[in-house]
Amino acid sequence: MSNFTLKTTKNPSQQEEAEEVNYRICIMSVYLIILIIIGIPLWWNATRIYRATLPLSKMRDIDVNSNTNKTFGMPLSSEYDLLISFINPDPSNCKIMIRGEEIEENLRPYLDEISYIFDFFIKSQWLYILNLEISPTKYNNYYGLNKSHLPHIITLLDTKLLSHFSPRPTINLLLYFQPCNDRPLYIFDEENRRVPSNAFFSPTWGGVYIINPNEQGILQKIVSTFITQLQKLFNIKNILNVNELKLKITSEMINSSRRTLRSLAELLSEIENIVISDNVAEKIIIAMESVDLAEKLLKTGDVNKSLELAKAAFKNSEDAFSDPSMLPSLYFPEEDKKSVYIPLFFPIMISIFSSLPILLTLIAKRQEMQ
Repeated sequence: MSNFTLKTTKNPSQQEEAEEVNYRICIMSVYLIILIIIGIPLWWNATRIYRATLPLSKMRDIDVNSNTNKTFGMPLSSEYDLLISFINPDPSNCKIMIRGEEIEENLRPYLDEISYIFDFFIKSQWLYILNLEISPTKYNNYYGLNKSHLPHIITLLDTKLLSHFSPRPTINLLLYFQPCNDRPLYIFDEENRRVPSNAFFSPTWGGVYIINPNEQGILQKIVSTFITQLQKLFNIKNILNVNELKLKITSEMINSSRRTLRSLAELLSEIENIVISDNVAEKIIIAMESVDLAEKLLKTGDVNKSLELAKAAFKNSEDAFSDPSMLPSLYFPEEDKKSVYIPLFFPIMISIFSSLPILLTLIAKRQEMQ
């Protein structure tokens, strides 16, 4: 008795059709996998804005003192550049034998009195062949500058100095040497009286001292004039004034830090596509902790420790507010993202999702053919 085995084989056309169905299913499945597993996560990571966790509600609730009176005219800071500028408009005829190091050495004792409050970075520069470009009143044997001339002098000189290239506020102390072959130049006040110091001062800029040829004891006069101008700026003449200034600066830095932190919270809450990096978040947290502790210590009378913490809060809050990492995303808002990415992905999405019914049909057909 023989054994027979029955085999069912597909004809070539059915086999080719089955292979084509499998091939089309594989191709369409690969497209879907690429879109769902790679494309969508890639798009999400490319367009999302990183924002470190911050207590924004607590920052918005910060109590801000509405009193914004400033102790002096310069911008509030814990660091200042003290820029000593020498202007010699006629170097071929006037040989000036003064060095910036000599002036710095004589100014240091005064600056040391307030070094705990402010850090000073002393710089010096020489400018040549630079005239005041004003027309002083001409008298028989001298020239006179009245009060109306002074703002124009500051405006002219400010465009020539290097103070614009510093990240810190700059206090200008400027020496102008009247040309040796010209008449002396003197400053007169609003009552047409000659100013004995021959210098003037702007609380928001600094001081200018005009030195005429053949003056005696120039170094002593320069140092004395600059110290007087700095005393006017910081209102410091004795140790009592130092303590008063320390207390005022501490309070101002606390209030300024609180205002900056609250403004930051409002800005970050209103504009959601601003990046908040870990570095910025760390500065904000340090500022919040420092400002709270500084205020508590100030109430207990520990002014020195309070000032130290207030300076830390002020610096970190200002650095966080002006951190460049928060700026680039402002130029790529959500509306622009949609206008850029939708034309890129939309045609692909249409073709892929429209092929889903075809894919389902092919899968069903393959099951029937098996």
